[in-house]
Amino acid sequence: MKVVITGIGAWTAAGKGTDALPALLARGGDAAQEQPPYDGQGLTSPQCAATDVDRERPAEALLEVAVREALLHAGLRTGRWGLVVGTSSGNICGPWERWHVATLAGESADEAGTWRQDPTRVVAERLGFVRHATVSVACASGTAGLTLAQGWLADEVVDAVVVAGADALSLYVHAGFNGLGALSASRPTPFNEGRDGLLLGEGAAALVLESDRAAWTRDATPLAELAGTGLSADGVHMTAPDREGRGAARAMTAALTDAGTAAADIDLVSVHGTGTAFNDGMEAHALASVFGSRSVAFFGVKQAIGHTLGAAGAIEATVVVDALQTGRVPPAPPAIDPAFPVVVPPRFPPTPTRVLSTNSAFGGVNAAAVITAPGASADLQRPPVEVVEIDRVSLEVPAGKVDWSTYWPTPPDRFKRLNRYVRCGLVAVRALVEAHPCGEETGIVLASRSNCRATDLRYHQKLLQRGAAQAPRVEFIYTIPGAPSGEAAILWGLRGPSMVLCGPFSEAVDEARRLIRWGRATRLIALGVEAPEPRGAATAQAVLLSVRT
Repeated sequence: MKVVITGIGAWTAAGKGTDALPALLARGGDAAQEQPPYDGQGLTSPQCAATDVDRERPAEALLEVAVREALLHAGLRTGRWGLVVGTSSGNICGPWERWHVATLAGESADEAGTWRQDPTRVVAERLGFVRHATVSVACASGTAGLTLAQGWLADEVVDAVVVAGADALSLYVHAGFNGLGALSASRPTPFNEGRDGLLLGEGAAALVLESDRAAWTRDATPLAELAGTGLSADGVHMTAPDREGRGAARAMTAALTDAGTAAADIDLVSVHGTGTAFNDGMEAHALASVFGSRSVAFFGVKQAIGHTLGAAGAIEATVVVDALQTGRVPPAPPAIDPAFPVVVPPRFPPTPTRVLSTNSAFGGVNAAAVITAPGASADLQRPPVEVVEIDRVSLEVPAGKVDWSTYWPTPPDRFKRLNRYVRCGLVAVRALVEAHPCGEETGIVLASRSNCRATDLRYHQKLLQRGAAQAPRVEFIYTIPGAPSGEAAILWGLRGPSMVLCGPFSEAVDEARRLIRWGRATRLIALGVEAPEPRGAATAQAVLLSVRT
């Protein structure tokens, strides 16, 4: 079965519609503004790239516009559709921030609709989707969602899947990146020797995916094909990438393998390209590892519309589809750091045929996808493999002060610095990996309905008390739902596929099984953690799954 893309939609700081960003890139412009759409007092780098979205529920609004455009473009009116949304913060931006401010002030406020997964739920219910899921692997979320969609279509869970990404600007996020020193003092210059950081942006994009058979049946015209995807974990650091780009290279190689495509067949790469010193260096090494000494035509979009976090991969995929359709290829970075082991050709292909798109994220997650022109991908016939459950554990942690030595008598020092949410996940994973030693090919699929809620509360309260200039750096690092899987990857060298879902443990088990069944992993830990309150009761469940040998 081939997976084809039959519709796209987007809303970024470049404007509404999928034509706006390619047009901005073609003329070398940017959509940056000097002040954010909120009080930026205390921010040393207040510039950003904002849309004119209503700030009441911005992520929901951005997402709905993009999804509606994609459905209209694909000509889908009724059917059994699924919605997969990648996001870093969801309704943290706007509804949750207001709720928490009101709660701290002693006012009565409704917490409903304030979760990361709520934009997905609201848009799915409003537009009649029969199934939905929220992926939250930080800045790789939009690309990781494509892997989920492949599995849903292979299992015929739905007839078509809309894969989207959406994130909105907020002081919550802006102050965090400001505190990490990750923001550019002026404008980002990705891959340039003088690069000094990133620019934050916001937006949403959506792509309609369906089988080639389904598209043919309803007489739809494919715009492109999703040939393959790949996921990996660095297992090195929570925020800094593997300096040699080994994790990103593994994700790229996995996507190429999934697509049945050699690196030599790729004629264009859409890079993550944040403009930070370490990310760009890591990507340069990863490209050199995958493509060798040959020159690599690559481009990025974040210098124009900012880093849109969980939406980035979906937005960049729509630019790739546009390039495949129109031959309108965005320009390369104007000057490459001479220290980078990668060569850019003097001319880009006038009309690309096979494009590799890649993203990396906090928690050491990497995601990549191969997107081709219609008819240019291999028609691989993969029979499903049998998945077996090797072992299962569960954990309950009472409220109040906990003697963690009863759960882990001699933990490593880094365990002692972690919060309850992360500790619960690590204790559950430890029980499996000590009983069944796992190699670096093992990955983790984590699901949590409450995500990292307790850390969100602590971080935001300190931000409000101290001001944006002194946002707590450590707490911000752990405001990612995937913190338990990221720490587990570091502790036990688990560098296989990494996926995080905002949902129940059953979703982690289902999606882990799907990844193995369709050949995208050989061994996975499905993990579920719920620790919604800083000192409240918590639970963790974990299952080790493998290909039957």
